[in-house]
Amino acid sequence: MKKITYWHMQMHPNDKSYGEDHVYSILEHKRIIGLGDWEKGEKAIKKFRDDMNVNDIVAIKNGEKLIALVQIIGGCYEVRDDTTNTDWIINRRPIRILDWALEGQLLPQPQGTLNRCRNNEKETTKIIKEWHKQVNISFQKRKLDIYV
Repeated sequence: MKKITYWHMQMHPNDKSYGEDHVYSILEHKRIIGLGDWEKGEKAIKKFRDDMNVNDIVAIKNGEKLIALVQIIGGCYEVRDDTTNTDWIINRRPIRILDWALEGQLLPQPQGTLNRCRNNEKETTKIIKEWHKQVNISFQKRKLDIYV
């Protein structure tokens, strides 16, 4: 079995209403997750660029509200010439969407742009891992590849 790291992250340029208004569409149509480039974001950007790996699982959220569970399918890259509503997303990673949180599911740890799930005893980690377990069961039944 491959080593998978679990994460949770938010995607918005400074306005949480952006997440509710645009992130679903960005995930669906652009198939990326990403972060801007801001001075106080150095630690998050470094983790996103250097610590995240292909097949890692990321719960995308807006505050405490879950949006989607995604899988990283490629390396980090930069885009600085985007002229759309994603122009602020400089650091990007390609993803595949595993599942949508359409029933208003919440995480007890709403804070932070990007966090690694380090402690298996934390409720946030348990929720994300259980969600991924259910997705894997569905993928196995449908004979879909779990890893890329």
